[in-house]
Amino acid sequence: MIRFVTYLFCLLGGLSLTAVGQSATSFSIADTTPYLKKTFNFRRGYSLPYRLLEPLDKDPKATYPLVIVLHGAGEKGDDNGRQLLNGGDVFASLDSRLRFQSYVVFPQCPKPDNWTTFGYLKNPGEEIQMGRYEKKAGTPLLATFDLIDRLIANHHIANHHIDKKRVYIVGLSMGGFGTLEAVARRPNLFAAAVPICGGGDTTACRKYARKVPVWLFHSQDDPIVPVGLSRAIANRLRALGAEPQFTEYENAGHTVWREAFADPRLLTWLFDQKRK
Repeated sequence: MIRFVTYLFCLLGGLSLTAVGQSATSFSIADTTPYLKKTFNFRRGYSLPYRLLEPLDKDPKATYPLVIVLHGAGEKGDDNGRQLLNGGDVFASLDSRLRFQSYVVFPQCPKPDNWTTFGYLKNPGEEIQMGRYEKKAGTPLLATFDLIDRLIANHHIANHHIDKKRVYIVGLSMGGFGTLEAVARRPNLFAAAVPICGGGDTTACRKYARKVPVWLFHSQDDPIVPVGLSRAIANRLRALGAEPQFTEYENAGHTVWREAFADPRLLTWLFDQKRK
């Protein structure tokens, strides 16, 4: 089984084993961010840092959507802050909080772990060789599932409720891979998924095709994650009778999440989805 283990490119039998990530930039989310600092103790010896954004309203009689955002490889760690670098400001803006009352969770994947068990081989000019998900999800994704279940069960959000039919997952780069694996592992949990510059096991698409609406984003010139990975997912979903949305840019590079988050249709589409 081929697996992502680093953000570097390694040589293996003349092919490049491609890992998922993005170049780190200066962290710009201030400590005064409205995201609350939390830690989820998944099991003995393993904790998952996460940041929680609460609805502005918090009406005890209302139910609110839950959005999970999985960061890229450049934001791994235990500082419980860097995961907000890409997308944190999108959900925390006053306009978003007024229009889309919701709980938003940014978990942070510890080093050297990954959100996904999927891998692929790619050499320039050659066809992508796809891997498969491992039998069991990695610990960070399992911890995230458990965290979601706890939040839905109202163990951590006293007197406020999450709409079980409106749980969404968004991810970029390594998190885009994790997003697709998450919906494959738990298709009955999520109402929609937004994998950005990611990819995944196409044989697992049957588990969520026509169950979970998907909007993929990728750029043709992505130098780190080949656009062919998103194309393969979109094509497989269509072959299974699903209707995924796929926005493909020409020259947005690997940081295509900037364009995705700037798309004024994205949040409206996301919060319109409801699990049947």
